[in-house]
Amino acid sequence: MKKVNYEQLLKRINQDYKITMLLKLYCHFATVLTVVVFLTILIFSIEDSITKTVGFLVTLGAPFLLVSLLRKLINAPRPYEIYGFYTVPPKKKQGDSFPSRHAFSIFAIGTLCLFVEPIVGIITLALGLIMCVCRVLLGIHFTRDVVTGALIGIITSLIGAFILYK
Repeated sequence: MKKVNYEQLLKRINQDYKITMLLKLYCHFATVLTVVVFLTILIFSIEDSITKTVGFLVTLGAPFLLVSLLRKLINAPRPYEIYGFYTVPPKKKQGDSFPSRHAFSIFAIGTLCLFVEPIVGIITLALGLIMCVCRVLLGIHFTRDVVTGALIGIITSLIGAFILYK
């Protein structure tokens, strides 16, 4: 999408309160649901094996910390910082846009779920895809932010799952 078209789309979305609220509600819903899925995986893994539970925590936790550190080091501006037409920015923070931790988290958890409960994994990944689109449309992230976050989540979870299920 061309920069001008993207700016116009963001401006139109930001000016429509109902659309903005719907997108924000979806992002919150997907985030909460992903946390519930993650906690459910942990509960069932504890019943199966404490080693597997620790493996899940390391598979998701270590890359999360690395993504957080990378965001701080890069400190990329968010779209709402660059485009000055927001009356109220979507978030109160600045920088730390690249890569997206939300995209990382939902795709890491969804990918790991594919090995535990495939249907839940597919649903989580689908919710993640929609959430990424919503975050881009809200001007919270650029497409590169969510794509990179998602890829890091998928790759690190695949590596973790192959180690856990070898």
